[in-house]
Amino acid sequence: MEEKAMGMNQSFWRASAVRSGYPELSEDVEADVVVAGGGISGVLAAYSLAEKGRSVALIEALKMGSGTTGGTTGKLTAQHGLIYHDLLERHGEQTARQYFEANQEGRQLIESLVRKHGIDCDFRKTDAYVISRSEDGIGKLKKEAEAYSRLGIPGRMTKSSPPGFESAAALVMEDQAEFHAMNFLHGILQELESMGVQLYEGTRYMEAEQNGDRLVVRTNQPYTVTCSQIVLATLFPVEDPESFYSNTMKPFTSHLTSFTGGDIEWGNGMYITEDSPTRTFRTSEAEDGRLVWIIGGETHPTGDGSSASGRYREIRTFAKEAFGLTDMQTYWSEHDLVTPDKRPYIGPLEKGGSSIYVMTGYGKWGLAASACAARVIAGLITGEDHPCKELFDPHRQLPEDTGNQNGGNDKDEGKKNESTTVSRIAAELEDGQAIRMERDGKPVGIYKDEDGSTHILDLSCTHLGCEVAWNDGDRTWDCPCHGSVFDSTGNVLAGPAKTPLKKLER
Repeated sequence: MEEKAMGMNQSFWRASAVRSGYPELSEDVEADVVVAGGGISGVLAAYSLAEKGRSVALIEALKMGSGTTGGTTGKLTAQHGLIYHDLLERHGEQTARQYFEANQEGRQLIESLVRKHGIDCDFRKTDAYVISRSEDGIGKLKKEAEAYSRLGIPGRMTKSSPPGFESAAALVMEDQAEFHAMNFLHGILQELESMGVQLYEGTRYMEAEQNGDRLVVRTNQPYTVTCSQIVLATLFPVEDPESFYSNTMKPFTSHLTSFTGGDIEWGNGMYITEDSPTRTFRTSEAEDGRLVWIIGGETHPTGDGSSASGRYREIRTFAKEAFGLTDMQTYWSEHDLVTPDKRPYIGPLEKGGSSIYVMTGYGKWGLAASACAARVIAGLITGEDHPCKELFDPHRQLPEDTGNQNGGNDKDEGKKNESTTVSRIAAELEDGQAIRMERDGKPVGIYKDEDGSTHILDLSCTHLGCEVAWNDGDRTWDCPCHGSVFDSTGNVLAGPAKTPLKKLER
């Protein structure tokens, strides 16, 4: 029997956000640019383009902020774990410094938008820390500190650690920030409305066709958007004509929780551990003024078949042992894609340029980078140069080993032989449980919902056919190859897949 995590299976940020709804596309429309994806990348790209006088239509398949933006820790920082020593060693000083400056630019842009538009999103300046207790981890911190010094990054080694980590060493990066990303997102969406940007929810990008010198975007609605350029600001590009993105990006999932209570006097700062297993934590504030702890970690390849419930249990254990926290309020998963050199892909979809652009591969650190990326994209479309264009160019020289190593799920847990009937398996399941079996040699998923109804699904991902795996913590079917995520009954939640998992008869 699968263990159910405590609290509500929903992102704290989405649950506490102040938001507005937007209509589905209900007629054929036109714009200079179509932006597909209502996360922070797409919303800021739309803002940057509208600022430069372009007419924009922003379409989102589900709800604005329903993807990665609503599942992050809300850390607005250029400190992405320990990355700068590696960047120096592999790519040189210019690339390493430019990576830092790009993220600083993004952080400063978001801060300026918060101030300019008076967005209430709990924005606050704070320092970012990587902490470690192990000898090996402290040695890595010292190498990273040397990279900070060489690159002129404001930071240093320090003994200033949070309660519960008094014996740890830490590397601090100064003058960073944290915020409520969803409330920021909806503040910018309100500005987009006033700028004349067309905003549509429940409108999924399906394909684009060339019509003379214009592109016609077809959606899941019986209407189209005609435009000159397209920006694909989705988790995974929904166009991949040469399988470049499929072959070079790997999907990963992290798990996060929110807690209230505890009796620790919390100071300032946001933290991530270098020691394994990695833990990330910061605080925020609930509507009633209570302190909320955001605690996460347990990053793993998407759809690897491991128990998500077990991962939430590990985070609960950490929260109790480190901070005395036992009152879990919410828990959720966050999905992202990692490129071979850990730099996002921002630029033309295809090598040599095109009228379609991508914003993807943020590697779990996309909040600050996305703001800089929005300026890069706007510059590419309007003909204005940006210093980070080459840094993020999808078609830059990559490390040689760029093959996607995430094959299908090879675990045998939960498999049933073909002679076992679906009815018998369904009778054994509790409400909210799912199991994998094989029928006629093909993988089949059986899910029993809270009403006791049984749903039988073909487990072949509708993107490129990889077998999806059951995520028992979030009750989703996750693809290990390219990161598509389907709900318990097969509907698309995230990723490059455009259509639901196929429903099967008993």
